[in-house]
Amino acid sequence: MRQIPATTFALLVVICSPLVAQDNQPRQRPDPFQQFFTLPGIEFSKEQQPKVEELRKEFAPKLADNQNKWNAVFTQEQLQARREAQQKARDAGKQGQELRDAVDAAVKLTDQQQKQRAALQEERNKLTAEIRTRLTALLTDEQRARIRQPQRVQDQFPPTHADVKYGKHDRNVMDVWLAKSDKPTPVLVSIHGGGFQGGNKSVDAGLLRQCLDSGISVAAITYRFSSQAIAPASFTDSARAVQYLRHNAKEWNIDPQRFAATGGSAGAGISLWLGFHDDLADPDNQDPVLRQSTRLTCTMVTAGQTSYDPRFIRQLFPDSDTYKHPALARLFDVDLGKLDDLSEEKYRLFEECSPLHHLTKDDVPAMLSYGGSLDQEVTNVNVGIHHARFGKALKDKMDELGIRCIVSAGGRVLGDGDHVSTIDFLKQEFRMTK
Repeated sequence: MRQIPATTFALLVVICSPLVAQDNQPRQRPDPFQQFFTLPGIEFSKEQQPKVEELRKEFAPKLADNQNKWNAVFTQEQLQARREAQQKARDAGKQGQELRDAVDAAVKLTDQQQKQRAALQEERNKLTAEIRTRLTALLTDEQRARIRQPQRVQDQFPPTHADVKYGKHDRNVMDVWLAKSDKPTPVLVSIHGGGFQGGNKSVDAGLLRQCLDSGISVAAITYRFSSQAIAPASFTDSARAVQYLRHNAKEWNIDPQRFAATGGSAGAGISLWLGFHDDLADPDNQDPVLRQSTRLTCTMVTAGQTSYDPRFIRQLFPDSDTYKHPALARLFDVDLGKLDDLSEEKYRLFEECSPLHHLTKDDVPAMLSYGGSLDQEVTNVNVGIHHARFGKALKDKMDELGIRCIVSAGGRVLGDGDHVSTIDFLKQEFRMTK
């Protein structure tokens, strides 16, 4: 073997040493909480950066403590099941709430674990909300104007027909995505939430993509706010949107016999109302749209209210002021502090707008999902108005009537219901699977 001269060897050591030293140095791990100390579209100035760093020093330890407690909730077996379920769900193209539901179903948390997780999630939400508030306070007026809004699904997937007018009011509009098919397609109607006083036409991007890939068309609608017209305006607007879609069934290659509705919160309540209400078709109406049926095939909703009757809600949450939620007061234009002294007309209106009030044995299957567990503590009216007890009350009645009802609360399916994904439930009810 040829020997390397001593001078050459020494030179190589000098040249290579920095590289060796650099490789041996521990690599700096990325900050796991970096996302919490940024604002979309904002670059903090040199004067602002020290204040952002102060916030990081104050809140990062609190976030780390919360994360450590969160990880400690799970057993090693559950953590492994969680990782495997996440990968499997992603491979299947699941996103958002559908992905989370699949993971929660695989982990199978105990009731105690669900309580711990709900409390930790609430704690993190408060921390992140305070961080964002204090970051926003640092901004100049120019920076505030530049804060980027979340990308609309319409920007990701342009609708086939945008801003279609289905009624007279300015908010009676819809976006329609038509699935490519030689045969008439089923339709999923997406109804936005927002306490009947906010929101716009929207649909989960992952669900939209799954529907179109499966040959299901989608329509995202808006309706009048309670500040523009009290109940039942938002409900009847949504019913008209369904009728308008059916009116255009032939032109848009839609199957009028297969309609479903989905939504969250207020959109969930409207969807359930449509699913259970008697058909609003008026065959002799001069308006051809109103001659169409409002009936559905099924509903799939999240964080939904199954009744908007404040008397029912008071019984459901006897130790809470949930029944006095401001959104309900505005929806019905009433003083809920005088619930027992209202006119009979208002009580009839409560019942008319409550899905449970209309439920009969000939109504359609429903799938409901709630983030919190059935025994989640009702710490405020917002927790109460989105509580899984609403789903449990509906399931009890639907079980009695023999109607399929799947309720998931905190990742656990109540009763003997079968855990299926949203898209699979939809395809089953549309008879698209064998």
